[in-house]
Amino acid sequence: MKPTTYQCELYESIDDVDQEEWREICRQTNNISLDPRFLKAVEISFAAESKIWYAIFRDENGRAVAATCFSRFMVDGSMMAPSTIQNLASRVRRVWSGFMRLPILLCGLPISMCDHQLAIAENVDDEALLTALDATAIKIARKARCRLISFKEFPPALAKRMDRLSQFGFLKARSVYAYHLEGEYGSFDKYLASRNSSTRQNIKRSFRRFDEAGLTCEQVLGRDGIEHLITPEVYELYVRVLERADVKFERIPLAFFHELARQMPDDSHYTIIRKGEKIVGFGCAVAGLGQHSLIVMGLDDAWNRDTDLYFNIVYRGIQDALVPGVRVIHIGAAADEFKQRIGCQGEWLSIYVKTANSWGNLFMQQIFKLCLDTQDAYNAPPPSSPQKPTPKPAKSAADTNRQKLELESLTIGK
Repeated sequence: MKPTTYQCELYESIDDVDQEEWREICRQTNNISLDPRFLKAVEISFAAESKIWYAIFRDENGRAVAATCFSRFMVDGSMMAPSTIQNLASRVRRVWSGFMRLPILLCGLPISMCDHQLAIAENVDDEALLTALDATAIKIARKARCRLISFKEFPPALAKRMDRLSQFGFLKARSVYAYHLEGEYGSFDKYLASRNSSTRQNIKRSFRRFDEAGLTCEQVLGRDGIEHLITPEVYELYVRVLERADVKFERIPLAFFHELARQMPDDSHYTIIRKGEKIVGFGCAVAGLGQHSLIVMGLDDAWNRDTDLYFNIVYRGIQDALVPGVRVIHIGAAADEFKQRIGCQGEWLSIYVKTANSWGNLFMQQIFKLCLDTQDAYNAPPPSSPQKPTPKPAKSAADTNRQKLELESLTIGK
């Protein structure tokens, strides 16, 4: 019996792809990041730092069996390494700025969505598809002069199919623990009623602090003039959050927020937090296919402790998302204790990495365990939150409240 083979067609712009065919393949994945409008926003806004290719794989009858995108991007090779390796990299970069910074070919987008960008039709031969994916990745990587190839970021169900990449020299590692809130609540009030008494009180307390500080929240769509709201000054709020993050995969350009609004005027959502006329926090999300994805936020840390600004941006994002028809809200990674407490479920995502040249894997295997988490992603428990320190005895009620706020602030992630 003749073995199954698939052929790849490559395109250098999403505009060149048959939109109906692309949507039909990707509709089965319920993945908003494969929406052509979202891809166009990334393609335009990341043009200065990333090159993107779009791939459709076909069987011998010309039927499209899979679709994905590849992107060339410069990454920090130490970003997911232990702190000792990261600190070493930082010191070396004082005299060698390019140390452990590598051009990499991603099967996926150069933006962290805590999700993959691979759509697979039904009744596909996995081994034949992975063979074609590997061959295509190598071809692009060599042309684009990428040293590494990475397929990212796959949830457990799909990772079990992707594990066959090991036969092509890929090494597997855990990426991040991604959270989502499931349930067709239809409104924030119904969601709130479903939480236990302690969680409800925490949420109401955060709302009360927000209101007492004189902050206001406005939910707007992309068509509501985002370029006048997400200004360079407001964009810096995101940059400050990024600088505090443990893992810094990419720095989303300001143009992304504006282009996303243009491409998805009714499906891009922005949470705008003000103190008077000044914007002190914002969140950005996209919606579609019964899902709502909180992508990124920015905030003024000076307002965070006394107003629970981070918590409020998340809560207001959830509030905006919980409309009839939305079944899943993706809430990203980090802030583990907080997201677990508000009812989110999570799962470890997996990545697969190899060098563009097979001989390079011999060296890569030696450093792989130092830089990446190779523990089992299928049975591993959720990440534990940092242990809270025991506070010293307080001399007054005011001191007690202040210490309580300080302890709570330790749970804040990116």
